[in-house]
Amino acid sequence: MSITSTMQVINILDVLEYDGEENLKNRLATFSCPKNTEIDSFLKLNALNFAKRKLSITYLIFDENDGEILGYFTLAHKALEIKGDNMSNTARRRLSAHARLDVDSNSFTASAFLLAQIGKNYSIDKGKRITGNELIGFANDIMADIQHRIGGGIIYLDCEDKEHLKNFYIIQNHYKIFGERYSHTENVRYLQMIRFF
Repeated sequence: MSITSTMQVINILDVLEYDGEENLKNRLATFSCPKNTEIDSFLKLNALNFAKRKLSITYLIFDENDGEILGYFTLAHKALEIKGDNMSNTARRRLSAHARLDVDSNSFTASAFLLAQIGKNYSIDKGKRITGNELIGFANDIMADIQHRIGGGIIYLDCEDKEHLKNFYIIQNHYKIFGERYSHTENVRYLQMIRFF
């Protein structure tokens, strides 16, 4: 049986202002994502510092009934280069509406919204957990608001090359793979994906 809750999305800097740093850190310490330790450690170790430095902004999703953190996502902006090789004419036309083509290198350069992190809290009861689609829906709402204010038309993310993640981003949320990168420090291959607003 699912327990219904009212969810509220709050910028981590607003939580900091309201709660103070020590209380905020105590709240963040209750978050747990054992399926992906990078998600867990980013929130606890980097999210606040990155927000203070304006490198990225983390949004926390709270259960309004008890104040528990249900999940979070982190947004930033990124200069993005996309190679035009092996791209269909339709994709090139669509991309050219939001990016500049360098004819010499046959690559597009765009300013994109970066969905840098997304994760849900597994330390709470299963019936209260937020879904991945709810999380990405909240992130899309924030990005749509920003787009309305300043423009932009591309969302970018990296994800590990795992079937359940590809299904989530490609099938359920309409992202397209345009490249890949390899992290030598993490020893992980990441798929690079974009989606248009």
